[in-house]
Amino acid sequence: MNHEKSWSDWWRQFLGVSPVGYSHVLKILSARYVEEMQHVQRYTEHAEHMQYPQFREKLLAIAADEARHAEWLAEKIALFGGEMPTVPNQPPTAKNSWQHLLADLEEERHCSDDLIEQMQTLRDELPDIAAMLERIYEDSERHRSEIRDMLARSDPQAIWPA
Repeated sequence: MNHEKSWSDWWRQFLGVSPVGYSHVLKILSARYVEEMQHVQRYTEHAEHMQYPQFREKLLAIAADEARHAEWLAEKIALFGGEMPTVPNQPPTAKNSWQHLLADLEEERHCSDDLIEQMQTLRDELPDIAAMLERIYEDSERHRSEIRDMLARSDPQAIWPA
């Protein structure tokens, strides 16, 4: 444990992060990792409920992007000597495709808002972490656009699958 602590201290000093800032960065990275992994679960589950195959494929592609984001975050957490957070499973929901897409759009909006705040918090002290969060934000904005497009082409009254 002492070796891990000294390794973390070395990285903190090397990166020029204050002890409080270091803890804050790990907290942000861990929370973001959990969110991204929950997005993977969410989009994978919602893809199963899509009436149109092209929507299923799009949601699975978005899930793959979210998994890639989680990998980036895991690398940074490991670099900072943090422990990987536990990702709680989300219970499945009984909604139609349109309702799933609407919930996904709202989740992406919420995620984008959080990312903006996190980027601003870290920009001065850790510009490389802020740049990674910015790439995640750009993907989130693209995902929102894709989900809005799917919503516009969906039937809100669709009941498939039963």
